[in-house]
Amino acid sequence: MPTGDGIRRDVAKIPHEELHRLKDAFIGLHNKFYPGDRDDIPAGHVSFWFKQDEIHQATHVHSFPGFRGIAFLPWHRELVNRFEALLREVDPEVSLHYWDWTTDPNPDGGGGAVNLFTSHFMGTANGMAGEPWLGAGFYDPNANPPRGEFEGDPSGSGNPVDPPKNLIRAVGAGVPTFPNSDDEIIEAETFPEMRGLLEDNHNFAHGYIGGTIGNPHTSFRDPFVFLLHSNVDRLFALWQLQPGKQWRLDPEQVYGIESNTDIIPGAPRYDPGILTPLDPWAGNPNNHPAVKRVRPWATPENEHLSMENRKNSKHPSVVAPPAYDTNP
Repeated sequence: MPTGDGIRRDVAKIPHEELHRLKDAFIGLHNKFYPGDRDDIPAGHVSFWFKQDEIHQATHVHSFPGFRGIAFLPWHRELVNRFEALLREVDPEVSLHYWDWTTDPNPDGGGGAVNLFTSHFMGTANGMAGEPWLGAGFYDPNANPPRGEFEGDPSGSGNPVDPPKNLIRAVGAGVPTFPNSDDEIIEAETFPEMRGLLEDNHNFAHGYIGGTIGNPHTSFRDPFVFLLHSNVDRLFALWQLQPGKQWRLDPEQVYGIESNTDIIPGAPRYDPGILTPLDPWAGNPNNHPAVKRVRPWATPENEHLSMENRKNSKHPSVVAPPAYDTNP
């Protein structure tokens, strides 16, 4: 199992040295900052880590009641791919490994299973996450001002530069029991069928970990969210790579009847389709009022003007499955 081969693996099965390097890369992102000052609009001087929360809150691409959620999987693949690229700016040999949600992430120590919730990796499983995230500044119980614990929190600044006061867990007991099996997801015939099953499990997984990650508005403040979403993307990749299904690698065919969907003109909610540019990186070219512009994909850096940031869910870099240890 060579380090630096670019393959995402079951995080509970990688060597301890690589586990610690992944954790250190997460922390390293909080010591790197985007340009500008905190009082800029949009805010500057946001750490690479806190930027993930800002990005997620800028769009909320999910199938909530009243939302179609068509772009949920490709949008989160783009987020995960970009995050892995940032981790490799800190440590070129790390990969964004995944939590296999058919296993207990917090075992009692029996059977040689690996506990992911320790002070050496993901912090505690119940209550405040503690170390290593408290000492690294991922949250601060004494923050003044704090970012805010929910959307529109009047006691918070709402500024992505500021730390939240809390990073809380409430991990369920034992191996989680999901609404759908991984096999059912992988064996689904169409993209709409598959993504519905997979998003149901995704929603359950957020609730199983609980606490901060259980709230869609705050979930990307918890580093564990990326292990969860790497697994979501792994199952999407497995579905694409099933034998005899080469069409699932074709940008014009993979999304089936949803291939030519876009935002609904005049709709009050941001509900992107497959043809919608991937925001916030695209800079909100549709000027949708529900999308927040985020630097550096806004003025003054204007990185949204780059064609590589104007892509939609059909772009080859989005459709191409990343390298997982379970790929056929």
